[in-house]
Amino acid sequence: MLRRVMIGAGLACLMVGGAHAVDEGVENSECAQQLTTAQERVQDRVDANALSEADAEKIYELLDEADALCTEGNGAEASATLDTVNQMVAKGN
Repeated sequence: MLRRVMIGAGLACLMVGGAHAVDEGVENSECAQQLTTAQERVQDRVDANALSEADAEKIYELLDEADALCTEGNGAEASATLDTVNQMVAKGN
């Protein structure tokens, strides 16, 4: 009986761990999509010479930071950083 309980508990832990991994994958893919969208926006502005060199450099630093945050699974912080990037790109009009 104890063996069955332990097997059941072990399976439950494995299933919860798998669900957590799926949730992280969804969050990371959303983060990666936001990052890609922001990078495309920035590249469009750079190609159009609509950003100063200093602004472009700062934006690329923020994009690198957001990329690292996405990789670490910090989607909320990455999203906040990408919001800053989007604001900077919009002001570069």
